[in-house]
Amino acid sequence: MVIDFSRLNSAPPLTGTTRSNAHQETGSATQAAPATQSTEQTSAGAQSGESVHLSPQAQQLQKISDSLRDQPVVDKDRVAALKQAIADGSYTVDSNKIASKLLNSEAER
Repeated sequence: MVIDFSRLNSAPPLTGTTRSNAHQETGSATQAAPATQSTEQTSAGAQSGESVHLSPQAQQLQKISDSLRDQPVVDKDRVAALKQAIADGSYTVDSNKIASKLLNSEAER
């Protein structure tokens, strides 16, 4: 399957070698040296003048993704507070709230 990235922003299709054509041209070289072939494709793409342009929305999503990657997965302070509350017996469970949320989640299915 070939994905034509040039068509994503309503640009005219690129002319020249596509990934599938490059794969067919190299033929047995792919089996002999797959790492070399991928390096050749990368350098051939850079020489052909192909480029990728991200929309402002895609750039914004990339920035958000990068900032989320820097955030900790677990709130250590919250975990420590819950552990302490469980250990000293002050943690209480609201069974009505849990039952309500379980029923709501089942109703959404």
